Amino acid sequence: MDVRHLMVVVLAVAGCSSKQEVPPVAAMDAAMAPADRSEAATPARSAATSAGTAAASPGLAVVAPGATQSGAAFLSGERSLLSEGAMSVERFQAVVGSNKAFAQAVGQFEQDVARNPEAQDLTALYRSAVTAALDGNTDLVSFACGYSLCLGEIRSRTDDGFSAWARSFGDGNTPPVYAFATAEYTLGRNLHSGRFVFSTDPAANGITTQ
Repeated sequence: MDVRHLMVVVLAVAGCSSKQEVPPVAAMDAAMAPADRSEAATPARSAATSAGTAAASPGLAVVAPGATQSGAAFLSGERSLLSEGAMSVERFQAVVGSNKAFAQAVGQFEQDVARNPEAQDLTALYRSAVTAALDGNTDLVSFACGYSLCLGEIRSRTDDGFSAWARSFGDGNTPPVYAFATAEYTLGRNLHSGRFVFSTDPAANGITTQ
């Protein structure tokens, strides 16, 4: 499938022992070329949202290195998306821009979940929040959480199904989300895919870009 363009908007919550405060209202758009064009879906648009968040500006790293909320090291799948304890725009780009890379990342997260009871509990908790925001035209096709990050994909039969989910996710009495990035693709006629990663850990609440 031909690739036109891919954009990502990333947001992060300020505070929570970070090196630098996040500006209150400053959006970052990072143009992204998929790492494997032969494997990539056709991107349409992207968005990210989280209630009560502020956006990270270009070049800003809000980093909180060290232990996660569980006191343990990041799991293997999470490390593929992190740089110095913060979500990496470049690593997110490489993972979501290729079908093969994304499938490998999801597979690694699922392996991590199978071996770690705490990750199993977090996956169940956040899966409930993710699915609660779905409507009749959207389906969760993959989802797993490590100690600090959750990765997943939603498919929609409408143009705005995924973006509507992203806007509503986090509303109401849901578990906290500290950083959230999404990318949306057109898979074919009347079928759209949205891939996303978010942080569940206040110690990994930053987003960094080179």
